[in-house]
Amino acid sequence: MKKILIVDDEPDVRALLNSRLAANGFEILEAPDGPSGIAVAREEKPDLILLDILMPNQDGVETYHTLREDPITQRIPVIFLTALSQDISVTQKSLDLTESYAILGKPYRAAELIQKVRTALGEPMDEGEAG
Repeated sequence: MKKILIVDDEPDVRALLNSRLAANGFEILEAPDGPSGIAVAREEKPDLILLDILMPNQDGVETYHTLREDPITQRIPVIFLTALSQDISVTQKSLDLTESYAILGKPYRAAELIQKVRTALGEPMDEGEAG
């Protein structure tokens, strides 16, 4: 079972993502902020990280760069989550575009979430999946 780490400061967002992803057969880990997300990623070595961009203390871009500098976490794929469309262009400019990542806007459609997760993990979509 593939492990996905959700790093988001909003408990409701983590709960919703957790239920959608768990229903599609993933093991879920959670962290409420960047520093704890980095610690969980180092300890648990998830297969994928869903990372909120706008978080207090250490935002998602800073967290991403810290993950990329660490040999333990540098190859874990990241999907950014954002509620603001302008974050997408800002994020793209601040990232090393040679690294693999995706950006998913909030609110998201369940099918889009699962498709991006499966793509990031190199897995095919199942027919009728994403409920």
